[in-house]
Amino acid sequence: MKLNPAAFVDLYQFHNRNYYADPETELYTVNGFLVLAADGSDINVPTTPETLALYGNASKRGGKPCAQIGLGCLYDTLNRMILDASINKVKFNEMAVAEAQVAAVHETIGNHPFMVTMDRGYPSTPAFLRMIDGNIYFVARLKSSDFKAEQQALSSDDEDVNIHLTKIRRAHYMGTADEAIVMSRDSFPLRMVRVWLDEEHTEYEILATNLPRDQFPADCFGEIYHLRWRIETAYQTLKDRLQMENFTGTKPILLEQDIYSTIYVSNIAEDIARDIEQEQADHLKNDYKHRMSVNRTLCIGLLKSDLIYILLEKDPQKQDELFQKLYDEISENIVPVRPDRHYHRTKGQLAGNYSNTHKRSF
Repeated sequence: MKLNPAAFVDLYQFHNRNYYADPETELYTVNGFLVLAADGSDINVPTTPETLALYGNASKRGGKPCAQIGLGCLYDTLNRMILDASINKVKFNEMAVAEAQVAAVHETIGNHPFMVTMDRGYPSTPAFLRMIDGNIYFVARLKSSDFKAEQQALSSDDEDVNIHLTKIRRAHYMGTADEAIVMSRDSFPLRMVRVWLDEEHTEYEILATNLPRDQFPADCFGEIYHLRWRIETAYQTLKDRLQMENFTGTKPILLEQDIYSTIYVSNIAEDIARDIEQEQADHLKNDYKHRMSVNRTLCIGLLKSDLIYILLEKDPQKQDELFQKLYDEISENIVPVRPDRHYHRTKGQLAGNYSNTHKRSF
């Protein structure tokens, strides 16, 4: 009860800064840009009067009270690191949280160029204007109702359009904190890219971006936006393999300790796995039928059980020996990467909080 959850925030941010500042770290990018994703997720927490008052009730009207936390994260999709996390009420402004995280991200990643990918629940005119003014590159999926006239007027799969800020489009923001920025100009430029989802060209999605066309032609946006899905996988790892929702107590301070410490462990596990994969790159690529990678589930399980003993060891030599033993054990457990593998979706009892398709790590 005397441990401030912010201590774990400082720990994972300190680790992240060292990771991105290390000249030996081989960062994965697209045309030199880190591909970040912003998204939120609901975290089920013990339902008590205290958690209901602090985080809010997620149940439908008349239903049994259910306390939930709204977790907003900024995630490096290619390097699999959670750069920032924010604990909020279950109903929170995801775009506002994402903007705050993006504004501070250079404190973590340094001067590395980046873009932010966002799902269709995120885009808003004020957010686009602030990112354009701040020279922040973004790729955002649009709903069919977003800038509807401009979407319907597209004559090709990649166009620069001029978004006119009409009285109707400004009306929603009048009297709010966003009024000044939507009144600051009459229009703004936006690049719209149509990405086809099937070979027959019957289904598509429209992406809004300000990325330069000479570096990012239209045919690369399908892959870029697809990378956003990895933040969903990251949340799945936190909840299933690291059992984030299996809390050690019911007090809010304990819940927040568990959430932030789980993010810290997740980042360390990914750092170790990436280090092993880069060290053994030739072996993993050439000596097996499939492309191989470190078993993340086992890595998390070993780290979850052994990390505390490494941290508590006061003898530096013994500490190094314990870490090397852990490193060697993780490196011996590799699994094949089979692309495009999927399972039939089973609804009902098998699809519980801990689905049978995701095994526990410890």
